Amino acid sequence: MNRITALDGLRTIAIAMVVAYHIDNELVPAGHWGVPLFFVLSGFVITGSLCVEIDRTGRLDLGSFYRKRLLRIVPALAVVCLALLAVGTAWSQVQPSIGLYANYARTEGVALGRLTHTWFIAVIAQFYLVWPLVIAAIPARRRAPVIGVLAVAAIIWRVVAIETMSPGWVYNATDTNAAALFVGAFLAVARPRAPRVAVAWALPALLGLMLLPVFGDSGRFVLWGGFVALALAALVLLYAATGPAWLENRLLLRIAEVSFGIYLWHYVFVRSDIPLWVAVLATGAATAASWWLVERPLVQWDVRRRARRSEPGKLLLPTPAP
Repeated sequence: MNRITALDGLRTIAIAMVVAYHIDNELVPAGHWGVPLFFVLSGFVITGSLCVEIDRTGRLDLGSFYRKRLLRIVPALAVVCLALLAVGTAWSQVQPSIGLYANYARTEGVALGRLTHTWFIAVIAQFYLVWPLVIAAIPARRRAPVIGVLAVAAIIWRVVAIETMSPGWVYNATDTNAAALFVGAFLAVARPRAPRVAVAWALPALLGLMLLPVFGDSGRFVLWGGFVALALAALVLLYAATGPAWLENRLLLRIAEVSFGIYLWHYVFVRSDIPLWVAVLATGAATAASWWLVERPLVQWDVRRRARRSEPGKLLLPTPAP
């Protein structure tokens, strides 16, 4: 899939919403709407790239896919977990995070402390684990209808879950967050058109509504409000896919590049007993260290590794005929 640079800028918007929410959820009551925005974005990008690989080669290199995602997620996450272990965090809090099941640990009432935010990483990791297998099994000409049905089913399940499951399950579980991921996936294969005015005003509406206390209330109402976030996130994605120049601003792109480190470290410091300005400086320093010492070197190593050899024995998953 041709890279849409503006999507990186949108990633910065999403991470900024979440960070603002964690800093002051009274000032930004629904800043957590950055999470469904990121889920829609992730579903769109991953599905698009998987489909392009299959269409070009007729196969899906699962080994390469999983290796890239593991290198992107696990080492940087492990550093955070080791750092917290070193300052006395209990292993019972670290284990679900490094095991990539923090979301379901939270549904069981496990208090993760300064690793609470890793529930989001667990959802993404679980999606990465399963989704390539699903895409590989769908014939190319049936992608849009099949993924569309999956998206509708996931939305219906979320509605049912809001009324039958605990709020903690609805907010944290992968099955209930699949609605946003599948909507993003559907947008990638169907590229539907929406009214121009709706697309143009979706991002201002999302950012404006997240300031309303009503969407930050606890309980089931905040979960129903998630459908507002999902609809707006889909429209925002369509807007960003047109490549607006302001979302390609160099600063936004640079922040997007290190956004995983920002997400990993900001919560650790914001939830520590230190002044906010110290937490901000510490987050910046830890993010820079994570990027230059862990994330970037591993990505470069993997690129060099793949360039040196053709990777014999890699796991190729056959796909159905179009």
